[in-house]
Amino acid sequence: MCAMATFFISGLMCRSQKVIYIAFTWFQVSLCLVRAQEPALKSTAAAEQFLSSRGEVIIRFAKPAHVSLDEITAFLSIDDFRNDTVIAYANDPGFRQFLALNLPFEVLSPPSLRTEIFNPDRYGLVNWWDKYPAYNEYVALMEGFAADYPDNCRLTEFGTSLNGRKLLAMKISDNPGVRENEPVVFYSSTMHGDETIGYVLMLRLIDYLLVNYDTDLAVKRLVDKLEIWINPLANPDGTYFLSDASVEGATRLNGNQVDLNRNFPDIRYANWESTMRQPETTALMNLLKDIQPALSANFHEGAEVVNYPWDTWSRLHADDLWYRKISRAYADTAQFYGQPGYMTYLDNGITNGYAWYSLYGGRQDYTTCILHGREVTIELSNDKMPSESSLNDYWNYNKKSLLQYIGQALTGVAGDVLDSVTAQPVVAKIMIENHDIDSSFVFSEASLGSFYRLTDAGNYIFLITAPGYVAKRLQVCVTEGELTPLVVKLAPVIIVNHTTGIESLPLPVFYPNPFLNRLFIYIGDPGYDMVLEFIDLSGRKVKHMKQLVPAAGIQEIEVTGLESGVYVVNLLYRNQSLKQVVLRNDCNQIQ
Repeated sequence: MCAMATFFISGLMCRSQKVIYIAFTWFQVSLCLVRAQEPALKSTAAAEQFLSSRGEVIIRFAKPAHVSLDEITAFLSIDDFRNDTVIAYANDPGFRQFLALNLPFEVLSPPSLRTEIFNPDRYGLVNWWDKYPAYNEYVALMEGFAADYPDNCRLTEFGTSLNGRKLLAMKISDNPGVRENEPVVFYSSTMHGDETIGYVLMLRLIDYLLVNYDTDLAVKRLVDKLEIWINPLANPDGTYFLSDASVEGATRLNGNQVDLNRNFPDIRYANWESTMRQPETTALMNLLKDIQPALSANFHEGAEVVNYPWDTWSRLHADDLWYRKISRAYADTAQFYGQPGYMTYLDNGITNGYAWYSLYGGRQDYTTCILHGREVTIELSNDKMPSESSLNDYWNYNKKSLLQYIGQALTGVAGDVLDSVTAQPVVAKIMIENHDIDSSFVFSEASLGSFYRLTDAGNYIFLITAPGYVAKRLQVCVTEGELTPLVVKLAPVIIVNHTTGIESLPLPVFYPNPFLNRLFIYIGDPGYDMVLEFIDLSGRKVKHMKQLVPAAGIQEIEVTGLESGVYVVNLLYRNQSLKQVVLRNDCNQIQ
C-alpha cells in the first residue's frame, strides 16, 4: 500500500524587488516506492507537484552497483547515504537527469511541512530562544545584540540574498572596531534553508558570549584572544520560502533552486571562477576572503556527525590526525551532554567527508583548499527541523562543544614575518617540513605579516620563504593548549655589483610562484595605476587588468579564472616594466 500525505501551501515570495503571491491548492502526494516492474507514474507525479510548488523534491532510492556516488552527486544534492540508500534533493534539471537512470524511487515529504514542529503558543512566548524566529525577529535580535553590547560586538551586513533579505554576521571581540592581530574563528549555519537547529544555536551562542563576558573567565578568554564571527542564517530565502512570518515550509535550496553548499568553487578544476555563483555564495566568499579565518565550522542537519576534509577526493589532508582529534573532541563532548546515542553516527560521531559520500562545490573544501583555512561541517540533528520544544535540549547537548571548538584556534603557532631591515610585514609562505602537502601551508597576511598555523603540540621544522628574501628554517616547539609565538625576520637578498662594489636589492618579482588565485609584488612608489597583461605560451593575451597602487608596500593582485599553465606577465608601472614567467597550478598540484 502507498501512504498518502496531503498539504496546503500558501505564502509570498519576493523576486527582483517585486512581490509575487503564490497560492497552491490542496494536493495529495503519493509516498510509495516504485517497484522496478511498474511505471514510475505515481511517484513521478508526486515529484512534479513538489517541483512545481517548491522548486525541489526529496527522493530516496537504492544506489545500484553500476552507478557511482560521484555520478549521482553531479546532478543531485545528496543529503545522506547509508546502507546503500541515497536520500537526495533535486531541482527540476537534476530530477530530469535522475529519471534517465530509470531507477525505482520514493518521494519524501519535506520536513518543514510538519505542523507538529511548532508550539501552538509560540507567538506568545516571552523567550525568543524557545522558538524559530520570524525573519524580522531575527534581524531585530542581531541589531539588538549590537546595540546592547557595543564594546564586544559589531554587526556586519555582508550582502543580500537573491530576494533582498539581509546576510548578517556578528563579530565578537574585546575590541570589535579594530582588526587585531588575533586568530579569526567563523561559525555559519543554515546554508540549507530547511536545516534550522544551527540557526537558533548560533543566535543562542551570540547571546551567551555577550551576556557572560564579564562573569565567565572561559568566555572572556575566548573573546579577548580571538575574533569570533557568527553568521546564523546563510540562506534566508530558503528558510523563509513561504513567508517572513515563519520557517514553516522552508526549502533546502535558495531562491534560484540552487544548493548553496554545492555552489562554491569545485577545487578539482582550475577554471572554477567561470562558474555562475549565487549572490549568497559570492557574499560569503567575499567575507571569508576578507576575514581569513584560521578555523571555521559550517552547521547543518540531517545526521549527527562531525565531517572533516576532504569531501572532494579520497586522499587525506596533511592534518588528518589533527582534524580527527578536534572532531573527536566535539563529538565526545556532545555525547557526554547529549541523550544516549546522540552524535554517534558513522565513526562514533565523526567522519572523513569523502568516506561518507563525495561532494563537489562545498564550502568546507573551498575554505580549506583555496583560503588555506581549517574547516569542518557539523551535522547537529538527524531531524532537519526538530520541534521547538526540543531547542533547549540541542543547546544543552552542544553548548560545551561549540565553546571548545572555538578554543581550538588557540593551539598551534602565532607568527609574524618581518623584513629584517625595514621591519615591514612580509607576505611569506609558511610550511611544516616533511608534513605539508597540497594547500595545507599558510601565508602571512599582507597588512600585518601575521599568520596562524594550527597544529598539535610537538617539535616541528618550519620553512619560511618569500621572493627576494633568504629562506629560513626554524625549529619550533609547540606547547599543548597554547599559541606559541614566533617572530621571523627575513633578510632581503642583496645583489652586489662586483665591478662597482655597489649593493642593491633585486628587482621586484611576482610571488608565490607557482600561484593559485593571488599574486603579490612589492612596489615602493605609490599613486599610479599598474597595468598587467597575462600571455599564454601561444602568444594569446588571456587577461588584461589595471589597478591603482594606493600605498607603498606589498600589492595583492587577484588573478582568478586562469587555467593551469605557464604565463608571461607584463607589468607596466610609470616608466618601468617587468616581464616574468609564472606558473598557475590548481590546488591539487601546489606543493
